[in-house]
Amino acid sequence: MINIIPQPVKININHEKKGYTINSNSKISQHYVAEELIMFVKNTLKKDILICNDGTENIILKTDSSFLYDEGYTIVCSDDTIIVTAKNDIGIFYAVQTLKQIFLQLDGIIPCFEIEDYPRFDYRGYLLDCGRYFFTVDEIIRIVDFIALHKFNVLHWHLTEDQGWRIEIKKYPLLTEKGSKRSHTNFNHKPHGGYYTQEDIKEIVAYCHAHKIKVIPEFDVPGHNVASIACYPYLSCFNRNLEVATHWGVKRDILCAGKESTYKFVYDVLDELIELFPDKIIHIGGDEAFKERWKICPECQKAIKENNLSCEDELQMFFMSKVNDYLKSKGCSSIMWGNDTDGDTDTLSTDIAWTVYKPNCTEESINKELERGRKLINTRNSAYYLDFPYGWTSLKQVCDDNGALTETDDDTWGIEACMWTEYVPNIKKLEFLTFPRLGAISENAWSPNGTATFQNFIDKADSYYKLLDVYNINYAPLKKACPSFIYKHASSVWFKRRVFHWEGIHTFFDNKKVERMTKNTVTD
Repeated sequence: MINIIPQPVKININHEKKGYTINSNSKISQHYVAEELIMFVKNTLKKDILICNDGTENIILKTDSSFLYDEGYTIVCSDDTIIVTAKNDIGIFYAVQTLKQIFLQLDGIIPCFEIEDYPRFDYRGYLLDCGRYFFTVDEIIRIVDFIALHKFNVLHWHLTEDQGWRIEIKKYPLLTEKGSKRSHTNFNHKPHGGYYTQEDIKEIVAYCHAHKIKVIPEFDVPGHNVASIACYPYLSCFNRNLEVATHWGVKRDILCAGKESTYKFVYDVLDELIELFPDKIIHIGGDEAFKERWKICPECQKAIKENNLSCEDELQMFFMSKVNDYLKSKGCSSIMWGNDTDGDTDTLSTDIAWTVYKPNCTEESINKELERGRKLINTRNSAYYLDFPYGWTSLKQVCDDNGALTETDDDTWGIEACMWTEYVPNIKKLEFLTFPRLGAISENAWSPNGTATFQNFIDKADSYYKLLDVYNINYAPLKKACPSFIYKHASSVWFKRRVFHWEGIHTFFDNKKVERMTKNTVTD
C-alpha cells in the first residue's frame, strides 16, 4: 500500500518485481524542481541524489507536449528507474510532491508501480486573511510551502480590512502610515500593525509562481473599509472621521457609492494592484456591506435615481459591476463573495466569479447563476472555513463534503479553504487549525469524486502526519481533529463566547448620531 494525499486518480502496484531503492548511485534529471526533491531526500532519508543530464539518470523528469492534462503527470517505477512524465513543468512539480510522500513512507525502498494523476478541479485555493492579523513575509513563504505540498494552485490574499490595511499603495500613503495600525484588539491594550511594501509583494508573488501558485489579492469593496475611511474620510457617506476598527464584527460605515471620488480611489488602488499581481485576477469582496448609511445618504440616493435602480442592493450590484468593468478594461477578471445580497442579481455582471460561502445557498440560486454563465467556487463555511474550531467543523465534516456545488463537477470551478484570522493571531494557531483539515480539503479539490472519504483519510493519517512532521507543522492530533461529544460541545461554547464582542449599544447610538446629522437632507 502506498498512501498519498491527495489520492491520485490511478495507482497500480506490482509486488512481483523488485522495484527501485534510493542509493548512493541515484541520479536525477536536471530540472529546477529536482533540487527540492534532492533536499527532501537528504533531510529525511540521509541520502544524496546527484543531478545528471548525460543519460545515466535513474530518476527521469521529462515533459511531453502531447500529454493530455495541463496539471497532470504519470510516474512509472521499474527495477532500475523512476520516470516522471508531464505536459509541462506544473505537472513535474506536482509529481515531485507525490514522490516526496512515497520516498518518505517507504524509506526509499520503492516497489514497481504506475501512477496516473490529474486534478478534479481547476481552482484549488487557500485564503489567508492578513487584515485582522499581520503575518510576516517569512511566515507567508512557509504557508506557501504547505499549500504547494498539497497541490493547491491559488493563494487568495485578503489584504484590506476594517481592522487594518496591509498593502503599500504609493498614491495613497496614509493607507499604510495610518491605516495599517490599530490601537488595540477587542478588549486588550496591545497595539497591532504591519504592512507589506511593494517589494515584499513582489518577493511573495515570485515565490508563489516558482511553486506553481497564482496570487489573487483581495481589495474588499464597498464594505470592510473602516481602515481606508480612517485615512481618507471623504470615502464614506458624510465624510466621517473614524479610527481604524479595533473590534471584530461587521461595520456600518462603508464606501460611499454615490461619489465619483470613491470610484477614483478604487480605480487608483486597482491600478497598483494590477502591476503587482500579474495573474490578472482580483477579488473585489462585496460581502457584508450594510447599507444603513446608503439609505440616508443624499449622494447614494441620487445615484439610485440617476441610474434607474430600485434599491440599495441594486446600487451595490451597480457598484460591483462598475469595478468589474474597470478591471476588464485593464485585461483582468474579478471574483466576489457570492449569495450575499438580498436583491436579484440580474443587474450584476455575469463575468464576476463567485466564492459561494453560505451553506444555505439554495440549489435553485446556484443553478440560476450557472445559467447566467457565472463561475462558482465552493468555499462553504460548513466545511472550508479553517478558523472554526474542530468542535464546529471536524475533520469528518470536511471529508464528508462532496466538493461540488451541484450533482456534476463541471458546474464547480473549484474549492477554496479560508483561513480568517480574527481568532488566529499567530502562525502556530494557524497551523493547528489548518492541519489535518487541509489534507482533507486537498483530496476534495484534487482527487476523483467519491474517493475522498473520511475512512480513507483516517487510514492514511499516520503516513500524512509523518509528512507533516518533516516540516515541523503544529498540527492537531486526530483526537482533537475528530472531537468527542464533550470536547465538541466545550470548544463550541468557548468559540461562541469569543465571538461575542458586544458593539450593539455603540452601533445604536452611532446610527442615531448619523440620522440626526442628516434628517434634513434625506431624499425620497
